[in-house]
Amino acid sequence: MDSSRESRTASFYKVPPLQLVSVEHPAVIQNLDKAIATLQGNAGIEKILRTAKSDTSVDLSLRPDDALSRPIPSTSCPSNNVLLKITVPRRTGRKRRKGTDGPFVDSAPTALPGEPMRRRNARNTMRSLEDNPSRYGVEVIGRIDRTHVFRAMPDFVYSNTTSTFTNKFRDYVLPYDLEKLKQFDLDMGKGATINTDLIPPPSFSHGDVPFQYVYRQNPMVKKAIGQSGEMTTVNTQQAARVRTHLVAYDVAEIPTQPQEGLPPLEGLEDGLREMIELLEKLFEQRPAWTRRAIRNHLTTDEQRNYLRHAVPYVGYIFRSGPWRDAIVKLGHDPRSSPAYRHYQTFMFRILPREPELARDGGVSRRLNPVRLIDHDYHQTGGMVNTHIFTGQLPLPRDGRIWMACDIADPVLKNILYPPNPPEDFLRPSCEIVTDGWFGNGTLAKVKTIMRFKIQSLIDDRQPNDADFWRILAFPDHAQSEEDLSVFTVPMEGTTSREVQMATEVRASIKGAPLWRKMHDRGHGDLDGEKMSRIRRPRGKTRKGKEAEASTEIPEQVLEEEEEEEGAEETDPAVLDEESRAVGTADADEDESEGEEEEMERVALWEQQAAAAVQAREAALAEEDENEESVDESDADD
Repeated sequence: MDSSRESRTASFYKVPPLQLVSVEHPAVIQNLDKAIATLQGNAGIEKILRTAKSDTSVDLSLRPDDALSRPIPSTSCPSNNVLLKITVPRRTGRKRRKGTDGPFVDSAPTALPGEPMRRRNARNTMRSLEDNPSRYGVEVIGRIDRTHVFRAMPDFVYSNTTSTFTNKFRDYVLPYDLEKLKQFDLDMGKGATINTDLIPPPSFSHGDVPFQYVYRQNPMVKKAIGQSGEMTTVNTQQAARVRTHLVAYDVAEIPTQPQEGLPPLEGLEDGLREMIELLEKLFEQRPAWTRRAIRNHLTTDEQRNYLRHAVPYVGYIFRSGPWRDAIVKLGHDPRSSPAYRHYQTFMFRILPREPELARDGGVSRRLNPVRLIDHDYHQTGGMVNTHIFTGQLPLPRDGRIWMACDIADPVLKNILYPPNPPEDFLRPSCEIVTDGWFGNGTLAKVKTIMRFKIQSLIDDRQPNDADFWRILAFPDHAQSEEDLSVFTVPMEGTTSREVQMATEVRASIKGAPLWRKMHDRGHGDLDGEKMSRIRRPRGKTRKGKEAEASTEIPEQVLEEEEEEEGAEETDPAVLDEESRAVGTADADEDESEGEEEEMERVALWEQQAAAAVQAREAALAEEDENEESVDESDADD
């Protein structure tokens, strides 16, 4: 019983109390002496075996002869392994055909006389163990309690074999020999030298651990056969491009037909064709709409989804000017007749109540709030009238653009459509940059009062129309600096709100591009879309003083063009946003109306800003030259 049990159990070996350290060399070892040299020779081995701390790393140099090469540090890891010495019969070199019982015959020697025998690899060792199952020996050498592994990437090496300075430094300084160190000298000659040595840095790469890129194919990109028959890739999640005409305020010819490349009507889906027919009926009622007004005439979510794809077939959009973001019927030019003044747009940017989002200038495409339409809004025939500004609570939060014809507030409506307007109430010609057919005083009053009303509605306060009677008395036009003196209020018996509104009316008039061209020299021109404003940094006033800022920012109405006059008196929580030639559209297409090509607008505005800065710098340089010439003439006199 005992004998059978002993035959079934493994052999027992005694582990000597010898502490060993293992080194996992990253190279394939064929020469043991060279492998030890990469570990700094005997000094490196001594450091491995007799280190003060167990986690001390050692250096491995792949170029031990080059002292300027950067070594690879090791990682000292605790381990619990045993080193075994396995002895197998030495190979005689005789061979016989595999699978036969013939005698062994001598073969060619594997090594020449005087050369050491090559070390066996793991495959030959395992073969010897299989061929000699009872003729091998096992001996335990000791326990391995620590292992040095090299997981860092080797650094780049700069070849300095042709460098005179490096070779002298290696020969005279690195040996640490005093006599050789005395022979080291530097060329102290002056003047230009030829073939100057460039001393390499101590390291080229800052990363030791390789980065796991995990390359893989985008699951949303599929392979497909293109129209030419070649294999191509298709992004299945790429949004369909909307081919809507986006025109500038000074476009020479108004689009009369949809863009080329649109699919024909016969090949469209039934729901999209029905949406196009509905838009055609709406354009029979009036030639221009806001996107929100059209959306309020839709009854199903399917129609709202088809809206952005149906607009290119029936209308175009102004990306700047008095009719900015208005969807105009193809072939109709609102700049041709004063009858189109009803469709001029007023844009205000309403920021959220959260301070973090308000500081960022509003919501972005990724932080787009959900549209909420209160059931208390007035509904007529199933249509929500959120596109109509009544000046009453609650304020619709599903858009930021209102047309002049959609303003039902009595105060604002009397400014835009007075009962007995004077003969010069409208402009004789259209001002295509900002004002359109209205006077600059008329629009300044409307924007200022409407902005204050929106701010009050945001704060859930009903605005008091009695606060605006002094502003209503302002004229409808201002042509010169002398005319601005009329746009003031007396200091006695006037509230701070009225003073602030009067200041903003003057700032709105002076901030118009046409006014800047007429009165401010070198601020730009009106050629094409090169008109822009040189903006001051946020938080700075015109005189360079720090403006006071509120720590808690409520939901606000921001201005996209900063005001020039009275910036110190303007409430930082309420800023006008009626910018026509230059504006900032941060919200998504569904959150803000008429912004279908946001990236194109941003690029255009950057070009405008660069052109304005260049024009102003040129004008200032010209003024400086003129002043210098005047000073010189005075000195001559």
